[in-house]
Amino acid sequence: MSWQRWIQGAVRALKREEASLEKELGKVRERIVDLETLAKKNGLAAGSSPRKSGSRRLSPQGRAAISRAAKKRWAEYRKKKGN
Repeated sequence: MSWQRWIQGAVRALKREEASLEKELGKVRERIVDLETLAKKNGLAAGSSPRKSGSRRLSPQGRAAISRAAKKRWAEYRKKKGN
């Protein structure tokens, strides 16, 4: 086989691969559009993350307990330090 035929065969193979990749790219773009449409229906802006539910908020009692524990740790630290 001459080098010209080899190059022509390689070009044909690359063109087939290009067509296949363009087809796959089209599928990926369709999926992106579908996801963006779904996100808009659910009230999400492009690139934003979904809102978390309020079920994990810290109660005032929990916040006070954390504050007391932190103050206790700092008091112990200062006592060890000698201030």
